[in-house]
Amino acid sequence: MEKYFNPLESTRSFLLSWTKTILRKHGVKPRRRFSQNFVVDPLLLREVTGYLESEDYVLEVGCGLGTLSMALLSKTRRLLCIELDPRLCSIARDVVGKSEFIVVNGDALKTPFTSRTLVSNLPYHITSELLVKTARENTVEKVVLTIQREVAERLTAPPGSKQYGRITILVSLLFNVKLGGVYPPSSFYPKPEVSHQVIVLTRKRRYTDEVRVVEDVTRVFFTQRKRFFEKVLREKFGVETRDLGVLSEFAGRRVYTIDPESWLAISRELHSRGLV
Repeated sequence: MEKYFNPLESTRSFLLSWTKTILRKHGVKPRRRFSQNFVVDPLLLREVTGYLESEDYVLEVGCGLGTLSMALLSKTRRLLCIELDPRLCSIARDVVGKSEFIVVNGDALKTPFTSRTLVSNLPYHITSELLVKTARENTVEKVVLTIQREVAERLTAPPGSKQYGRITILVSLLFNVKLGGVYPPSSFYPKPEVSHQVIVLTRKRRYTDEVRVVEDVTRVFFTQRKRFFEKVLREKFGVETRDLGVLSEFAGRRVYTIDPESWLAISRELHSRGLV
């Protein structure tokens, strides 16, 4: 089977057959604990690369077999990939076969991000942790991810909805969020149990100490997300809303109905009073 090819111009049937052949050739079985589901859908690859302009340097989290990596190299002069599984590091190096493709065997959650652009077919077992780490890494200005559709819905959930939570608030404060295409389990091999969606995050605010305070404050409040704001404020911080005039407008509202920018204002007030 052809080793070097353009996955953007391939068919799904070819990518599926090629993926199975590469895995069989190297005697590798995908590891469920690492969420190893490899992209076999050229439409997904074209969408992801379509969100990128010509870049000097792109960071990829998890290279898999190198399928997405080959596609990304059409848009970047240098691609650095952080891959946890040493087996896949070896396969991807061989498959891509280009000097501008650099693979580092390591844990992305423990590695500083040094690129303005980050791309990943994100392993679902580290999705939330990776999103938080990316939010805190001010170097990263643009993120293109393929994630579980349920997670994508959480990132864009409106206040008051079941999906709305702390990750919604953090991401909404720091990024503009754009939802892309939805892809069924057949777009991956092995097939995952759920559909995935492409999302694009573009930074609008730097991660600062005041955003860190928002994380601390919402961590306390969202343990009781359906209670009234003033009751949690009294119980956890020992003050009444009337004592903090600027916060009186939130009396009578349940925690999970308060929007991200309001949480920023709440956190500023609590911090200025030395309560957090």
